[in-house]
Amino acid sequence: MAPALGIIMLDTTFTRPIGDAGNAASWPFPVLIERVSGAFAEPVVSGRFDDAQPFVDAAFKLVQRGACAIATTCGFLLRHQQPLQRELPVPVLTSTLTQFARLQAALGTEQRVAILTIDANALDASLRNLAGIGMDALVFALPRESHFVSAILGASVALDTVRAEGEWVALATACLRDHPSIGLWLFECANLPPYAAAVSRVTGLPVFDALTLGRELYAVAVS
Repeated sequence: MAPALGIIMLDTTFTRPIGDAGNAASWPFPVLIERVSGAFAEPVVSGRFDDAQPFVDAAFKLVQRGACAIATTCGFLLRHQQPLQRELPVPVLTSTLTQFARLQAALGTEQRVAILTIDANALDASLRNLAGIGMDALVFALPRESHFVSAILGASVALDTVRAEGEWVALATACLRDHPSIGLWLFECANLPPYAAAVSRVTGLPVFDALTLGRELYAVAVS
Protein backbone atom coordinates (compact mmCIF):
# COMPACT_ATOMS: atom_id res chain seq x y z
CA MET A 1 0.00 0.00 0.00
CA ALA A 2 1.22 3.51 -0.84
CA PRO A 3 2.21 5.81 2.05
CA ALA A 4 -0.53 8.12 3.31
CA LEU A 5 -0.65 11.86 3.94
CA GLY A 6 -1.96 12.63 7.42
CA ILE A 7 -4.50 15.45 7.69
CA ILE A 8 -5.40 17.22 10.93
CA MET A 9 -9.05 18.25 10.67
CA LEU A 10 -10.96 20.81 12.71
CA ASP A 11 -14.15 19.79 14.52
CA THR A 12 -16.61 20.82 11.81
CA THR A 13 -20.01 19.74 10.53
CA PHE A 14 -20.26 21.60 7.22
CA THR A 15 -20.22 19.81 3.88
CA ARG A 16 -16.77 19.10 2.44
CA PRO A 17 -17.15 18.72 -1.34
CA ILE A 18 -14.54 17.09 -3.52
CA GLY A 19 -11.69 19.58 -3.66
CA ASP A 20 -11.90 20.42 0.04
CA ALA A 21 -8.71 19.29 1.78
CA GLY A 22 -10.78 17.42 4.34
CA ASN A 23 -12.43 15.18 1.74
CA ALA A 24 -10.32 12.07 1.10
CA ALA A 25 -11.61 11.94 -2.48
CA SER A 26 -9.81 15.23 -3.19
CA TRP A 27 -6.41 13.55 -3.10
CA PRO A 28 -4.64 11.38 -5.70
CA PHE A 29 -3.00 9.26 -2.99
CA PRO A 30 -4.09 7.70 0.32
CA VAL A 31 -4.86 10.06 3.20
CA LEU A 32 -5.52 9.56 6.89
CA ILE A 33 -7.71 12.08 8.71
CA GLU A 34 -7.75 12.88 12.43
CA ARG A 35 -10.44 15.20 13.78
CA VAL A 36 -9.51 17.39 16.78
CA SER A 37 -12.49 17.39 19.12
CA GLY A 38 -13.49 20.87 20.27
CA ALA A 39 -11.36 22.67 17.68
CA PHE A 40 -14.25 24.53 16.07
CA ALA A 41 -13.58 26.69 13.03
CA GLU A 42 -14.35 30.18 14.34
CA PRO A 43 -12.31 29.94 17.58
CA VAL A 44 -9.36 28.44 15.72
CA VAL A 45 -9.41 31.13 13.03
CA SER A 46 -9.79 33.96 15.55
CA GLY A 47 -7.05 32.55 17.79
CA ARG A 48 -9.28 32.03 20.82
CA PHE A 49 -8.52 28.31 20.55
CA ASP A 50 -4.74 28.59 20.61
CA ASP A 51 -3.56 25.46 22.44
CA ALA A 52 -1.09 23.58 20.23
CA GLN A 53 -1.17 20.33 22.21
CA PRO A 54 -4.43 18.88 20.78
CA PHE A 55 -3.00 19.30 17.30
CA VAL A 56 0.33 17.76 18.30
CA ASP A 57 -1.57 14.82 19.80
CA ALA A 58 -3.62 14.42 16.62
CA ALA A 59 -0.48 14.51 14.50
CA PHE A 60 1.15 11.77 16.58
CA LYS A 61 -1.95 9.62 16.16
CA LEU A 62 -1.66 10.06 12.41
CA VAL A 63 2.02 9.11 12.47
CA GLN A 64 1.18 6.02 14.52
CA ARG A 65 -1.44 5.13 11.89
CA GLY A 66 1.23 5.35 9.20
CA ALA A 67 1.21 8.95 7.94
CA CYS A 68 4.41 9.94 6.14
CA ALA A 69 3.73 13.70 6.43
CA ILE A 70 1.19 16.01 8.06
CA ALA A 71 -1.07 18.68 6.56
CA THR A 72 -4.17 20.40 7.96
CA THR A 73 -7.60 21.70 6.98
CA CYS A 74 -7.08 25.24 8.27
CA GLY A 75 -4.51 27.79 7.17
CA PHE A 76 -4.65 29.49 10.56
CA LEU A 77 -3.00 26.43 12.10
CA LEU A 78 0.12 28.25 10.95
CA ARG A 79 0.16 29.30 14.61
CA HIS A 80 1.26 25.77 15.47
CA GLN A 81 3.76 25.14 12.66
CA GLN A 82 6.76 25.48 14.95
CA PRO A 83 5.63 23.18 17.80
CA LEU A 84 4.44 20.56 15.31
CA GLN A 85 7.67 20.77 13.35
CA ARG A 86 9.67 20.50 16.56
CA GLU A 87 7.79 17.47 17.91
CA LEU A 88 7.07 15.35 14.85
CA PRO A 89 9.35 12.78 13.19
CA VAL A 90 7.81 13.47 9.75
CA PRO A 91 7.53 16.59 7.56
CA VAL A 92 4.67 18.96 8.40
CA LEU A 93 3.20 22.01 6.67
CA THR A 94 0.23 23.48 8.48
CA SER A 95 -0.73 26.20 6.03
CA THR A 96 -0.36 27.46 2.48
CA LEU A 97 0.78 30.71 4.08
CA THR A 98 4.15 29.04 4.76
CA GLN A 99 4.74 29.32 1.01
CA PHE A 100 4.07 33.04 0.61
CA ALA A 101 7.72 34.15 0.55
CA ARG A 102 8.85 31.62 -2.06
CA LEU A 103 5.86 32.30 -4.29
CA GLN A 104 6.46 36.04 -4.13
CA ALA A 105 10.14 35.46 -4.90
CA ALA A 106 9.16 33.39 -7.93
CA LEU A 107 6.97 36.20 -9.27
CA GLY A 108 9.68 38.81 -8.93
CA THR A 109 9.15 42.51 -8.28
CA GLU A 110 6.60 43.37 -10.97
CA GLN A 111 3.85 41.02 -9.79
CA ARG A 112 2.34 40.28 -6.39
CA VAL A 113 0.88 37.31 -4.58
CA ALA A 114 -2.69 37.97 -3.44
CA ILE A 115 -3.96 36.03 -0.43
CA LEU A 116 -7.61 35.00 -0.36
CA THR A 117 -8.58 34.10 3.20
CA ILE A 118 -11.68 33.36 5.20
CA ASP A 119 -10.86 36.19 7.64
CA ALA A 120 -8.49 39.02 6.73
CA ASN A 121 -8.63 40.54 10.22
CA ALA A 122 -7.47 37.29 11.81
CA LEU A 123 -4.32 37.36 9.69
CA ASP A 124 -2.66 39.66 12.19
CA ALA A 125 0.94 40.81 12.61
CA SER A 126 1.98 37.80 14.69
CA LEU A 127 0.77 35.34 12.07
CA ARG A 128 2.24 37.35 9.22
CA ASN A 129 5.60 37.34 10.98
CA LEU A 130 5.53 33.54 11.15
CA ALA A 131 5.24 33.35 7.37
CA GLY A 132 7.20 36.42 6.30
CA ILE A 133 4.09 38.20 5.08
CA GLY A 134 4.42 41.98 5.20
CA MET A 135 1.69 44.23 6.50
CA ASP A 136 1.45 45.69 2.98
CA ALA A 137 0.64 42.30 1.43
CA LEU A 138 -2.56 41.99 -0.59
CA VAL A 139 -5.05 40.13 1.61
CA PHE A 140 -8.72 39.78 0.71
CA ALA A 141 -11.74 38.07 2.25
CA LEU A 142 -15.47 37.83 1.74
CA PRO A 143 -17.74 39.74 4.15
CA ARG A 144 -18.67 37.90 7.32
CA GLU A 145 -22.31 37.82 6.17
CA SER A 146 -21.43 36.12 2.87
CA HIS A 147 -22.84 32.68 2.21
CA PHE A 148 -19.44 30.94 2.27
CA VAL A 149 -18.27 32.46 5.54
CA SER A 150 -21.65 31.89 7.17
CA ALA A 151 -21.47 28.22 6.20
CA ILE A 152 -17.86 27.64 7.28
CA LEU A 153 -17.40 29.82 10.37
CA GLY A 154 -20.98 30.20 11.49
CA ALA A 155 -22.16 26.72 10.49
CA SER A 156 -25.50 28.49 10.19
CA VAL A 157 -26.38 27.46 6.63
CA ALA A 158 -25.76 24.45 4.42
CA LEU A 159 -22.88 25.09 2.03
CA ASP A 160 -24.04 25.73 -1.53
CA THR A 161 -20.91 25.27 -3.65
CA VAL A 162 -22.37 27.01 -6.70
CA ARG A 163 -23.22 30.08 -4.64
CA ALA A 164 -19.85 29.99 -2.87
CA GLU A 165 -18.00 29.73 -6.17
CA GLY A 166 -19.82 32.79 -7.44
CA GLU A 167 -18.81 34.76 -4.35
CA TRP A 168 -15.12 33.91 -4.69
CA VAL A 169 -15.02 34.51 -8.43
CA ALA A 170 -16.66 37.91 -7.96
CA LEU A 171 -14.20 38.83 -5.21
CA ALA A 172 -11.16 37.74 -7.22
CA THR A 173 -12.39 39.61 -10.29
CA ALA A 174 -12.84 42.81 -8.29
CA CYS A 175 -9.44 42.43 -6.62
CA LEU A 176 -7.67 41.98 -9.95
CA ARG A 177 -9.46 45.00 -11.40
CA ASP A 178 -8.27 47.14 -8.48
CA HIS A 179 -4.80 45.56 -8.30
CA PRO A 180 -3.65 44.60 -11.82
CA SER A 181 -0.20 43.68 -10.48
CA ILE A 182 -1.61 40.48 -8.97
CA GLY A 183 0.17 37.51 -10.53
CA LEU A 184 -0.96 34.58 -8.39
CA TRP A 185 -3.70 33.67 -5.93
CA LEU A 186 -2.71 32.05 -2.64
CA PHE A 187 -5.72 30.44 -0.98
CA GLU A 188 -5.27 30.39 2.81
CA CYS A 189 -8.46 28.48 3.49
CA ALA A 190 -8.37 24.72 2.89
CA ASN A 191 -12.08 24.83 2.02
CA LEU A 192 -11.33 26.96 -1.07
CA PRO A 193 -9.77 24.50 -3.55
CA PRO A 194 -13.18 23.52 -5.01
CA TYR A 195 -13.31 27.04 -6.46
CA ALA A 196 -9.70 27.26 -7.67
CA ALA A 197 -10.42 26.23 -11.26
CA ALA A 198 -13.16 28.84 -11.64
CA VAL A 199 -11.06 31.62 -10.11
CA SER A 200 -8.12 30.72 -12.33
CA ARG A 201 -10.26 30.48 -15.45
CA VAL A 202 -11.98 33.83 -14.94
CA THR A 203 -8.90 35.79 -13.85
CA GLY A 204 -6.33 34.02 -16.02
CA LEU A 205 -4.02 33.58 -13.02
CA PRO A 206 -2.65 30.47 -11.30
CA VAL A 207 -3.83 29.37 -7.87
CA PHE A 208 -1.76 27.83 -5.07
CA ASP A 209 -3.99 26.13 -2.51
CA ALA A 210 -4.09 23.43 0.17
CA LEU A 211 -4.15 20.66 -2.43
CA THR A 212 -1.11 22.10 -4.21
CA LEU A 213 0.69 22.25 -0.88
CA GLY A 214 -0.33 18.75 0.13
CA ARG A 215 0.80 17.23 -3.16
CA GLU A 216 4.19 18.93 -2.88
CA LEU A 217 4.56 17.84 0.74
CA TYR A 218 3.65 14.26 -0.10
CA ALA A 219 6.13 14.17 -2.99
CA VAL A 220 8.92 15.28 -0.65
CA ALA A 221 7.93 12.75 2.01
CA VAL A 222 7.92 9.75 -0.32
CA SER A 223 10.96 10.70 -2.40
